[in-house]
Amino acid sequence: MNTDLLIVGGDGDLALRKLYPSLYFLELNNRMPENTRIIGMARTGQTREEFHSKIHQWLKSSIKEELYSEEKWQSFASKIWFGQADATNPESLGQVGKNYFDNDNHLVIYLAIPPMIFGKVCSAINACGLNRPTTRLVVEKPLGDSQETFLAINNELARTFTEDQIFRIDHYLGKESVQNLLALRFANDIFEPLWNARYIDHIQITVTEKVGVGNRWAFYDQTGATRDMVQNHLLQVLCFVAMEPPACLNAESVRAEKLKVLNALRQIPDHEVQELTVRGQYAGGYVDGVEVPGYRQEVSDKYEVNPNSQTETFVAIKAEIENWRWSGVPIYLRTGKRLHKRHSEIVIQFKQSKHQIFKQNHSEHRANQLIIQLQPDSGVALRMMHKVQGLDAGIPVEDGVLNFSLDEDGQKVKYDAYSRLFFDVLRNDPTLFVSAAEVQAAWRWVDQIFAGWKSTGMEVQPYKSGSRGPENAENLMQKDGRNWLNEDFELWCALE
Repeated sequence: MNTDLLIVGGDGDLALRKLYPSLYFLELNNRMPENTRIIGMARTGQTREEFHSKIHQWLKSSIKEELYSEEKWQSFASKIWFGQADATNPESLGQVGKNYFDNDNHLVIYLAIPPMIFGKVCSAINACGLNRPTTRLVVEKPLGDSQETFLAINNELARTFTEDQIFRIDHYLGKESVQNLLALRFANDIFEPLWNARYIDHIQITVTEKVGVGNRWAFYDQTGATRDMVQNHLLQVLCFVAMEPPACLNAESVRAEKLKVLNALRQIPDHEVQELTVRGQYAGGYVDGVEVPGYRQEVSDKYEVNPNSQTETFVAIKAEIENWRWSGVPIYLRTGKRLHKRHSEIVIQFKQSKHQIFKQNHSEHRANQLIIQLQPDSGVALRMMHKVQGLDAGIPVEDGVLNFSLDEDGQKVKYDAYSRLFFDVLRNDPTLFVSAAEVQAAWRWVDQIFAGWKSTGMEVQPYKSGSRGPENAENLMQKDGRNWLNEDFELWCALE
C-alpha cells in the first residue's frame, strides 16, 4: 500500500532540523517505501523549488559530508511537495488533501507543532475527511507538564483518533543502543537467571550533556531536567531494563510489560524527597576550557532571564520498583546539563560474595558490573576480575573488562533515531512508540516528586559548569556505600 506523509509545521525548526534529514536517511538506506509522497505544510507561501532549497540547505549542514549523495538527494526531493494551508481550518486543510492525497493511500500525519493547537488541528483533520481508518497520527513531546495537562492534550487527540492510530514519539526509543537492550536481555539466556534482586545490588542510569540551555531558556525554565528527561527518556530506558519478558515482540506485549514497571515504581513521599532526590542548577564555570555562564546568567535578545529561577538543570533520584523481581534493589537516575562530558550509560552492578578467598593476596575484589553505553559511543562491557600476569606468590587479581563495541569502523551508521521511528510508523509498527497509559503513569510518578519539592521548599543546589554535578548527587549513593561509575574511571581507559 502506498503512503502519503503530511508534516504539519513543515517548514518549522523541528521539521528542517530533524525530520527531513531523518527521512533522507531512509532514502539513503533504500528503506523509503515505494511511491511515498512527503508534503510539508505551512501557513507561509513558497514554491516547491524554494521549499526544496530550504530543506537542502539544512540537510547539507546537519549530516556528515560522506553521507550526502547528490543522486539520493534528487531522488528524495522528487518525493517532496509543499502545501500552503492553515491546519486549523478544515477548508484550507481539505484543499491540500484534494491537491496531493490519494484516497487509496495510507496517510501519516506528523504534528510538528505546539501541543496547544493539537485539538484544533485534529478537529480540522476530521472535518475535512482526512481521518480515514488507515490514517496514523504522530505527535511530539512535550505532552503536557503534568498528569493533568497530559490528559487534557490526550483527550483532544482521542476525540478524533483511536489509540491505535496515535504514535507518540520518544526519540530515545529510536536509538540503536536502546533497542539493543531488548536483544541483550531476551536473546541471551545467560542473563535471565541473574536479572533480579537476588543477584543485582543496584542499577544506575545516567544521561549527561555538556551543553547549556542556549536559546531554549524560556522553554526550559518552564520545563526543567525532570520533565525534559526523566519523565520520558530515563523512565523509558528503565522500563527496557526492568520489564518482564514480553509474550512476543509486538506493541501490545511490550507496552503492557513497560506499563507494569511504571505502575510498580514506589511513590516518594514528601518527608523522603530531600533524602531521595537532588536538584541542581549550573553556575558559571569552564567546559572544554571555555568559560560559560551560569543558568541565571544566560543572555539573549529573545527572552528575559529570571535571576531567581529555581528550575533544575540537574536531577538525581533514588528510585525503587516494588515487585517480585526488583523489590529492594535501588535504582539511581541522574541527568543534567553543562556537565564535564556528554554520555549516557546504564550500569547493572551485581552483588558480591561475602567470602573473599583472594584477600591473602591483598587484592581488592571489585563487584562485577554490566555497563551498557548508549551515547556518544554504543557498546556493552562486562567488568570482571582476572589474574595478574607474572610469577607472584598466590593468585593476585585485578580489575578488567570484556568489551563489545557497536561502533566499529566497519559499521558506518547511516541513519539516526528519528529514521528508525519514521521507518516503523510508515510500516504501521507502534512497538517503539509510547502508549497513553505509559505517559500517564510516568507523569503520575514525577508529579509526586514535584509535590514533595514544593511542600518542603527544596531549592536547587548550584554546581559548577564542567563538573560532575552537585555534591549531593555523589552523597546520594555514597551514604548507601555505593558510587556512581564515572565514565573517566580507569575502566574506560581499557575500553578506548
